[in-house]
Amino acid sequence: MLIEPGYYRAMTSKQLKEAIKETAYDLGFQRTVIASLAPMEPERQEYERWLALGYAAGMEYLKRNPHFRTSPQLLYPEGRSAIVVSVSYYSEVPEPPPGFFGKVARYAVGLDYHAVIRAKLRELNARIEKVAGRKVLAKAYTDDVALFEQRLAARHGLGFAGRHTLIIGPQLIGTYNFVAELITDVELDADEPYQGTCGKCFRCGEGCPTDAIEFGIGVNSNQCISYLTIENKEGIPLPLRKQLDRWVFGCDACQDVCPYNQKPNVSPWEEFSPEKGAGHYLDLFSILELESETAFRARFAHTPLRRPKLRGLARNALTVIGNILADASSNSGETKNKISEAGLSVAVTKLFGFLQSEPEDMLRELAFWALAQYDSAETRRKLRLFAENEKNAAVRQTICHYI
Repeated sequence: MLIEPGYYRAMTSKQLKEAIKETAYDLGFQRTVIASLAPMEPERQEYERWLALGYAAGMEYLKRNPHFRTSPQLLYPEGRSAIVVSVSYYSEVPEPPPGFFGKVARYAVGLDYHAVIRAKLRELNARIEKVAGRKVLAKAYTDDVALFEQRLAARHGLGFAGRHTLIIGPQLIGTYNFVAELITDVELDADEPYQGTCGKCFRCGEGCPTDAIEFGIGVNSNQCISYLTIENKEGIPLPLRKQLDRWVFGCDACQDVCPYNQKPNVSPWEEFSPEKGAGHYLDLFSILELESETAFRARFAHTPLRRPKLRGLARNALTVIGNILADASSNSGETKNKISEAGLSVAVTKLFGFLQSEPEDMLRELAFWALAQYDSAETRRKLRLFAENEKNAAVRQTICHYI
């Protein structure tokens, strides 16, 4: 829809909304709605109940000032309405390569969505200014400010919140979508909620490897693999390590089983393709071989994988290596017939080298655990020697249980 500059003054509110939505679609946003900035009182109560259960885990930033998080007007006082958009990040996952590789959640395989989407929203705002014939004050946000954006999106029809808490778009748009907002000083009529439902379906909860999704409540972050591998600053709890399986960064388990994701749209933006970023799989030992935070940042610059820092990603890599070694010992799962005896021997040697040189207690304990998953008499003999020489009493007491 081509609109002459200055036409805004003669347009009705409805016409302006449609012009904005068409412009957003032209930029690649697959769904756009207009949201009110009014306080979200029912949503605040829901959010506070979730916090009271302790389900924010170690994410202290989520616990601060729920009133602000559910009051969009406070985020940008000049704002009069929010343009809420979604765009697919979906890409097909290829077969895993043989060897020690970990899986990356689909949203993180390309470039950092924060920068990519903010740039697109700034372009959207520039086009709105041409339509309006005036300067339009606006702020672009995507998952980086104190805003309960899932519920803002659901309140105004971008989709509905599924039992996994993700926004499910209409017409089988599904859940593999980023949600973002452009809060603007243009007064626009807000859209109504979209009336979707999960019905009796609870496949997301049943398919969650760690039982992190609770029916009617949402996600318990303490058990969520995405939290454990990204936001978590501590070690991976022992009872949950096996459940991580091959997930080295994030998790898509609840989305992979969602019926609304039967025919997901491939991302329209090349920035989110695996060729532009880290890809769907990470070489786990290459993570352990990074010598500094500087080397880590250089490798993962402009990708979401920077978030847990080198310490966090090395922790995840060690956990997945342990799971692969356990499968190799039982000759089961994805590992069967995919790693040679020579390959396993090299991996064990590298882990012992890491164990000997690593100063971080948490990572040393995880390396010991990973080695203990490999059913080898020689490996266990060496582990007993390492346990005897371990200087940290707490680590020594923990690892003695593994052998």
